[in-house]
Amino acid sequence: MKKETIDTVWELRTYDVWGNSKDGYEVNDSYVVDRDYPITLVVTVNNQGTLQEFLSAYPTDRQIRKALDLRSVQLDLDGDDLTIYVNRSSNGYPLGELHCISHESLSPIRIKAEKVYPFNPCPEESIRIA
Repeated sequence: MKKETIDTVWELRTYDVWGNSKDGYEVNDSYVVDRDYPITLVVTVNNQGTLQEFLSAYPTDRQIRKALDLRSVQLDLDGDDLTIYVNRSSNGYPLGELHCISHESLSPIRIKAEKVYPFNPCPEESIRIA
């Protein structure tokens, strides 16, 4: 049985970090490294068979490592379904963040609605802004 997937788009950020492991780390600035990074996520069925059943999706550690070009580091993840903050688990060093820009929510899954502006003088060519 093939697993159901969804295509998502993420904004990736890396950090300029100040500090050390003894005194702690502070993010001085963040930099966008990709505004349109695609990730295909496996869909999970939650509360299956109940009235509260819903679908969700979340990137795997492997997908997060690939997105931020990380190797040989244990990850400590924080955030929610749309924003993921990535730290090195051994000392809390901030590594970067991912922001889902294609969906309103990934738990439950809701794609961003397009805004249609009704004032368009040519109704057959509606202006759509994602």
